[in-house]
Amino acid sequence: MTHTSTVIARSRRSDPSLGKPRRSPARRREMLFSILLLLPAASVIVLLMGVPLLSVVADSFTDRSFIRPVAEFVGLENYADLLTDGSFWDTFGRSLLWTATSVLLQIVLGLLFAMLLNRRFRGRGFMRAIFLLPWVTPVVVVALIWKWMLNDLYGVVNGMLAAINPAWGDTAWFSDESLALWTVIGVNVWRGVPFTMIIFLAGLQSVPKELIEAVAVDGAGRVRTFLTVTLPHLRGILLTVALIFTMFNFNNFDLVYLSTRGGPAERTMILPVKTYEVAFKGLQVGEAGAWAVLMLITIAIIAGIYFAYIRRTRKES
Repeated sequence: MTHTSTVIARSRRSDPSLGKPRRSPARRREMLFSILLLLPAASVIVLLMGVPLLSVVADSFTDRSFIRPVAEFVGLENYADLLTDGSFWDTFGRSLLWTATSVLLQIVLGLLFAMLLNRRFRGRGFMRAIFLLPWVTPVVVVALIWKWMLNDLYGVVNGMLAAINPAWGDTAWFSDESLALWTVIGVNVWRGVPFTMIIFLAGLQSVPKELIEAVAVDGAGRVRTFLTVTLPHLRGILLTVALIFTMFNFNNFDLVYLSTRGGPAERTMILPVKTYEVAFKGLQVGEAGAWAVLMLITIAIIAGIYFAYIRRTRKES
């Protein structure tokens, strides 16, 4: 038996195909049937996402416009004009600031609230439900509510601030050039924190209580317990949430447009809003396509960095 096993092992090393199990005809038919079942859904996805994407990429190489019936091929002219235009880099930098600040605050505050709501206290279930309201509320309602609350003439926030200091009662949150961007970021964080909180709350449930108790027996405080036990177990969730919310915030159009439409003086103009303005107000479809493609490239680079980091950390571990 030993000699036979040695011969088989040598044969497999010399011919790797001998060690691979062969699929039976029934297994092949099952896989083919599964692929056929997936084809309708895959076709719909390709039609709804792939075709528009290819159309936008193709338009970015033309001078297509809503007021010009025939489009001409211009090559990389749209991209060259954008990359040499200072307003593009202003908008790009503002988009990065908007995305980075929103993601950082949504993660930090979401983790903080998750840790608070992970403790046992009376009314915990009710508090968890209340915290979810900002996320489940439609974006248009969120924008209108905050525009009313932060109105410089009759807003409830200015009314409360005026009771403290009358000079604060006329603060123009959405129309002040120095406050507008930070105000919209605050509203965006307020809406996004509940979702990150729920994700982190689910992750906290999976942290082994035995490890927490063992660290507590060793005399570790809450901060050390968080850094040595809780945070390492949430590392994968943190990275995933960071990627998802980076893509979500970078492509966020509706909240900014409904709140300020990019104003005042383009102080809240980010890439998705600018792309919309160029296409449907400037009527320049080809130029808007270049804006959209550069957004896509930026997101692809961010995702590539993320997956490269994940791959490296897995190899190290």
